[in-house]
Amino acid sequence: MLPGRLITYTAPRRYANLSSGSGPKNTHHKYTREEIPRIGPLFDKVCSVHGERHPELFQLRATFQGLAQELTTHMMKEEMGLFPYMERMEESVIQKEPLLPPPFGTVRNPVGMMEHEHDSTGEALRALRASSNGYLAPPDACVSYQTLYKTSTEFEADLHQHIHLENNMLFPRAIALENAH
Repeated sequence: MLPGRLITYTAPRRYANLSSGSGPKNTHHKYTREEIPRIGPLFDKVCSVHGERHPELFQLRATFQGLAQELTTHMMKEEMGLFPYMERMEESVIQKEPLLPPPFGTVRNPVGMMEHEHDSTGEALRALRASSNGYLAPPDACVSYQTLYKTSTEFEADLHQHIHLENNMLFPRAIALENAH
């Protein structure tokens, strides 16, 4: 058990709480915010050069654009609402103070919404992977095309890790803290 904490879980120590510098806002959200503006123009470039011979690229780009928009809104909701409340919950427990009532009824409400959005993200990632043949670049792919697929593979891997951390570590912890008080 971590000092001052009521709940034990198997999260790496660097994810011990939301207020740590290496929590999801400063790792996965930061990475996602950096990669979206990098991947978008790469899609545009690859579509303009290879789109005629590989029309699936246009659907890939559209799926990515939708995912990027969804992720941007999703992260804002976490960072402006859910995460600050979870941080206040942790601080209340550490200080042995009562929890303030959440503005959204129960922490389960935004957690349920975030998990639903995570499911939607997973569907978009599966669609991207399927449409790109597992991010396997065709033989005529230029360096930009290969970079797009390599970057997309890394982006997908980080999103899976990000969603796992939130769904299986942070969110259950918040629910347990709320239930304990």
